[in-house]
Amino acid sequence: MTESPANALQTIIGEFKNISPEITNAFIFKANDGIVVSDGATIDEESKNLVTAFNGISSKAEIIGNIKSVTMQGSNRQLRITCMNNQYLATVSSRSADEKIMKSLTCVLVPTVLGLIDELSKNGLPQVVESEDKPIEETALPTPEPLPAESIPEERTTFSSEPPLPEPSVTQFMVEKIGGLLVAPDTVRVNSEVIAKWINLYGSKKITEMHIQTLEGKTLTCKFKAVKEANTNALGVIQIPEKILQTLQTSKGKLVIVKPVIT
Repeated sequence: MTESPANALQTIIGEFKNISPEITNAFIFKANDGIVVSDGATIDEESKNLVTAFNGISSKAEIIGNIKSVTMQGSNRQLRITCMNNQYLATVSSRSADEKIMKSLTCVLVPTVLGLIDELSKNGLPQVVESEDKPIEETALPTPEPLPAESIPEERTTFSSEPPLPEPSVTQFMVEKIGGLLVAPDTVRVNSEVIAKWINLYGSKKITEMHIQTLEGKTLTCKFKAVKEANTNALGVIQIPEKILQTLQTSKGKLVIVKPVIT
């Protein structure tokens, strides 16, 4: 059985004293309809007098945009009234009540519950439709007809006598920019010893291009040739023309990873 909205609010209001023993009275009212729910300890006559007095104050406050909350303090006790849409929560507590707990109850807990109740009252609870149990009819699946023997292709396995090629050798180079009238814009240059190692590794396989990758992930496949100048430092250097540098978005002094393209 589902608890009614009024009973749900009654339960929450009744728990106020357990949460904060400094609260002596609590009830919810509407400006024109009177008390909605009460904690049971509040005297009806007193609560009605409070609602009447509040309505008088509220009517005069329309010029400033109505009342959101009111706090009245006496020598030992205080009254707090908080607006929640068209309803008001009134609490009476001692002045020593914990302010954080009071705000949590009056500004968070009760307004949240009221919002859920309003939403449910507008949309209603979802209805569960019970389906009728019906026996499942068993249907025999048709037996597939065998395919003609000639329509089934024969699997042929081919074997190669050639041993598998080793993985392409990967080398890291530092970029050096080259230029001039005799420099091909689509060809990079590497040390001849590196090229010789590739030829020895792959024998008769043709190697005319290399794969270049920057540390940022930019890649390019291009032609290559041996470095012309006899430079002792050329072993760890790759000379790249301006056009390829722009494509790779790299520059002099950066590192790239190179491996041969086997064809």
